[in-house]
Amino acid sequence: MWARTGFMMSPRFLTSGVVRLLVWPTSRRLEMTSLDLTLTPCIAQEWVSHLSTTGWAGSFYTMLASYKMARLTGVSPRNVLKVVAVALFISMFVTQITARAILGVVGGSRFSSPVVKTTPIVWGWNSFWNQPARASMSEVAPWVITGFVFMVVMRYLCSRILWLPDPLWALPAWGMQGGLYGLWFACLVAWMIKSMILRIGGSKLYEEWVVPFVGGFMLGDALEVFIAAITSYVMFPPTL
Repeated sequence: MWARTGFMMSPRFLTSGVVRLLVWPTSRRLEMTSLDLTLTPCIAQEWVSHLSTTGWAGSFYTMLASYKMARLTGVSPRNVLKVVAVALFISMFVTQITARAILGVVGGSRFSSPVVKTTPIVWGWNSFWNQPARASMSEVAPWVITGFVFMVVMRYLCSRILWLPDPLWALPAWGMQGGLYGLWFACLVAWMIKSMILRIGGSKLYEEWVVPFVGGFMLGDALEVFIAAITSYVMFPPTL
């Protein structure tokens, strides 16, 4: 979805439903009776799927972006795969060791970000059984099947009828991020600006000036956040 639309959704909503569907299809909620069962939500939601906070799903989006850039620059996909595989495994190994070393040296209370600390057990447990619905997966099976059929049919029609929108947009439009963070308004403004630029200056203006400008804006925003975070930590270090 990220590669086609430029937006992403938290995969933990999907992994919770998949694990519950395969392991506990008729259960609404279980009690914490063992260590393995208690850790299941954290492993299924955070370590496996919750973007780059405590898992590695964020790296998946980065790999997709690498293939897109390789296509634009004429780099072989095979070379991209080699570089990505080496970099990903090294980063996973080093990050796991570093995260635990930092917690052991300075203590977890000095950090407020979930990048270093794992999600609390109680929160993860409640979140796991409430997603994608506060019901057993067998009870919501009709909705799951309807959504699956809708996506398959619309994808087929989209490939046949050019003016139909991509059905993948239904996910960010109907999802939590779309409504909670006002994603629809940002998309509307971006579409209006892009349409005006293409009508006034054409594709040449858009490709030669607008795309580099937007790329620089995104890079500047990322650098600003990074510098501000480092400055804040230096000026106002967290205390125990």
